[in-house]
Amino acid sequence: MLLMGALAASAAAALCTSAAARAEAPRFQAEVDRNQVLVGESFVYQVTLGVGNERVSDYRPPEFKGLRVLGTSGPNQSTQMQFGGAGTFVEVSYSWRYELTPTQKGMVTIAPARVKVNGQEFRTGTVTISAANLGSTAPPPPIAPSPAQPAPGTASRASPPRAAVPAEAASGGSFIRVVADKQKAFVGEAIGATWYLYINQTVDKFDLQAEPHTEGFWTEDVQVPSRRGALVQTEETVDGRPYQVAAVLKKALFPLQVGKLTVTPMEARISRSDFFGNSVRGQQVRSAPLDIEVLPLPKAGQPAGFNSANVGTFTLSARVDRARVAVGEAVTLTIEISGRGNLRKLALPVIPKLAGWKSYDPRVTVTVDPASGVTGTKTAEVLLLPERPGNVTIPPLVLDTFDPEGNRYARVETAALVLTATGDGGVTATAGAVAAPAAGTAGGGFAENVIAGEIRPIHTSAGLPRDLGSTFFHTRGFLGLVAVPPLGLALVILGLRTRDRLSEDTGARRRRTARRKVRAHLAAADAHRRKSESGPFFVEIDRVMREALSSRLGAPVKGLRMDELRALLAGRGVAAADVDRLIALLEECDRARFAPGSVDAATLGTTLEQAAELIDVVERTPLGGEGRP
Repeated sequence: MLLMGALAASAAAALCTSAAARAEAPRFQAEVDRNQVLVGESFVYQVTLGVGNERVSDYRPPEFKGLRVLGTSGPNQSTQMQFGGAGTFVEVSYSWRYELTPTQKGMVTIAPARVKVNGQEFRTGTVTISAANLGSTAPPPPIAPSPAQPAPGTASRASPPRAAVPAEAASGGSFIRVVADKQKAFVGEAIGATWYLYINQTVDKFDLQAEPHTEGFWTEDVQVPSRRGALVQTEETVDGRPYQVAAVLKKALFPLQVGKLTVTPMEARISRSDFFGNSVRGQQVRSAPLDIEVLPLPKAGQPAGFNSANVGTFTLSARVDRARVAVGEAVTLTIEISGRGNLRKLALPVIPKLAGWKSYDPRVTVTVDPASGVTGTKTAEVLLLPERPGNVTIPPLVLDTFDPEGNRYARVETAALVLTATGDGGVTATAGAVAAPAAGTAGGGFAENVIAGEIRPIHTSAGLPRDLGSTFFHTRGFLGLVAVPPLGLALVILGLRTRDRLSEDTGARRRRTARRKVRAHLAAADAHRRKSESGPFFVEIDRVMREALSSRLGAPVKGLRMDELRALLAGRGVAAADVDRLIALLEECDRARFAPGSVDAATLGTTLEQAAELIDVVERTPLGGEGRP
């Protein structure tokens, strides 16, 4: 009895220790039975919580946005005890089960569920579901039966032709089958191809040994349906034998040339694993090649200069981030193309040249739906920079496309956009301005009677003493006071002459001042370079180049257009090659100020060296018509 009591006490202590250990790391997670479903098709979302003897409260399910809840169950509770040499472990599990269905096509993200364990909140991870329209992830078309068996029905016009029974299927073995949604297509038209694995035995490993080669096609990889990291399997009967069927590879193919194109077979090895992980009962499986007949685009109704990559159905829109800016400020024109087709190869609409505006190369981003590989959005951001005030109209942007489903050419276009550039203003205050003297003073002198009458000192005598100041006339202080005015006058005259001499606008003085400013700006630019601050760096480079040119040319160059500056430099005798380098550097500064992310550290160092070299060239070049600015 004493031994049994000791064992019971030890078990209780181990149980308490295990429960306390488990309380430190609750297991709270969410998962779905599959990540790809059809719109209207149901799937299961399950939340599980594993704890010790902690207190569980305030469970809150996620908001199922974009989903419809068909049914719920839970919480279901179970207790698991494990005995071993390391002690006794107890875990209490709670589970909540939801049956859901997507309401629309696209990617649906399920937010985290929440729960409190001993007052501390825990959250599950987010789960993403890809929902497709009916038909996009449908099971493979059935294989045509052998000639000895009657056909169960006729395939619809939209379905691909039924394939004959492969030799492996005739002998009862596993095999790979490739299915394309069309075997005859136009150049640039989207073709969906899926490789299915048919197995009639237990398989643990699938080793892909040779991927299909798709020469002559532009390809996009498509997500393969999976459930908890494993392939989604369905059942199909071929020649009276049951098979488990799973999609192992999906691609979107876009033919790039006319004629017969062939996708080479896929080769793989499937096998089982023994207790030690060694492969046993392996089998080599191989698909048939896929032949596609590619047709040329029809000539009837084809627009002049049509791009064969613009095949599909698309929508086009354009917008600007602001319609009114000052000269020198940038406007971003965003062009967005959405639809179905080869978005990566799709040609952008032509942006016309805008008078008085400078445009830069667009920054293009493409987003393709991973569940289809053929739908998505292509966005181009174009930087526009006004060079002079005025209004300008961006005409409607046009995109010509070919719709393979309707076998016709179509045109989509945007609305016209109006941009307004205003003057860049000017400096309204002059540096170094001197305030006018206060009223009541003469040239800044002292005003009389600055002390009010009511606080003046009181005089006790009616007259002045007769000996006032008589002794002061015989002191050294009086002699010094008499000598101060002439000495002060001489110092003032000397100072005025020195100031006039220093303020003379000589060429040497202007060069000294300009060099000091150049050194200061180059030092500031180098500091920005070391900090990788590309925007402020190019502002300093632009400023120092323009100030150096203004000093040498004797005329301000700020506000001049590039063509005006080029003509001024050429007219003053600057070599054509040096003029091209100067203009190129200033244009690079304009571009980099509004697109700093496109400049790396090496470019900053090269630009700084180039600016210093060009400033030295400007200083050494003899210019005709030099004068005072």
